[in-house]
Amino acid sequence: MLYIVGFGPGNFENMTNAVTSAIRSCDVIVGYTGYTELLRPLFPGKLYHETGMTRETERCQKAIDLAREGRDVCVISSGDSGIYGMASLIFELAGDFAEIEVIPGVTAALSGAALLGAPLGHDFAIISLSDLLTPWELIEKRFRAAAMGDFCIALYNPGSHKRGGHLGKACDILLETHFAQHITSI
Repeated sequence: MLYIVGFGPGNFENMTNAVTSAIRSCDVIVGYTGYTELLRPLFPGKLYHETGMTRETERCQKAIDLAREGRDVCVISSGDSGIYGMASLIFELAGDFAEIEVIPGVTAALSGAALLGAPLGHDFAIISLSDLLTPWELIEKRFRAAAMGDFCIALYNPGSHKRGGHLGKACDILLETHFAQHITSI
């Protein structure tokens, strides 16, 4: 069986019971090295297959191969595996392999929102500012639409060493949109 789990925001208290049960029942945990290091103390005695960033395809293919061999495997993501996580890539690569179960986790948007109170109590959008797989022009188009729609926006991947200006551009779009909406209402 191949489980795709989102272990939440990184602490044991916010892992769901279903996530904990799946990880406990598996033979092998496959994931990004930074995430496996978080889980190792909580789930000792497991076999771990880990790789660095940008090697997601390799990790997912290894997990599928191990599951095809009859191992019970957990592919881990932080937050929820279906939101900028490994679930979609596993399904792309799995072909006819059908022994897959996605187990949701608490997303970064939800855990972050809880710290602020309840900002996601109405319509909201989650937008990643990473242009590694999506062109910046498309990200900007989507971000502008969400800003014009007056959504609360949760940002994922706001910046990195290579993408230092994306968060600033997003803030500029919010300021432009807010200013334009107030001008048209006068």
